[in-house]
Amino acid sequence: MRFFLIFLFVFSFLKADILKDFFEKKYNNLCTYQNIQKYKDENILSLIGFSCVKLDKIYLLPFITNKLKKTDIGRKNSIYFSTIYLQKKLLMAYFFDNYSLDGFSFPKSDYILSVIFDKIKHHKYEKIGNIYIIDNGDIIYNIFKKEDKIVIDEIKGGKVIKKHWFR
Repeated sequence: MRFFLIFLFVFSFLKADILKDFFEKKYNNLCTYQNIQKYKDENILSLIGFSCVKLDKIYLLPFITNKLKKTDIGRKNSIYFSTIYLQKKLLMAYFFDNYSLDGFSFPKSDYILSVIFDKIKHHKYEKIGNIYIIDNGDIIYNIFKKEDKIVIDEIKGGKVIKKHWFR
């Protein structure tokens, strides 16, 4: 019985630590392959997945989606993570191989790849040289290829406020 209580205490401490890191936006502490392998709890894995999305570490999402299958919320989060991952893969094929996005439909989200995917699919961009420019209201996205990556500059008020790299 004593071992069980110690186990519960340690388990709740670990959960509290993960929640604390997530709410303090310490996403780098959470989004690691080691954490994905270490945890089985779908709530924790979902927090790890959202942390990976915040860090644009999309390549880790398939390792998480494979584990999110036992709960309703886990399956829903798996759909969200899978959608983002597939949108990234399709955008890579579009930019590097001129692959058509016309036949694909996904749930929309406010994540940058979802926004870019939707605009590219519906041909709502301007292309100047090798740069695709998407006007999304108060933010403009400049998208271009660099080596084996897609780079997305988020521009607001004429200044780059965030740079995303996807490979």
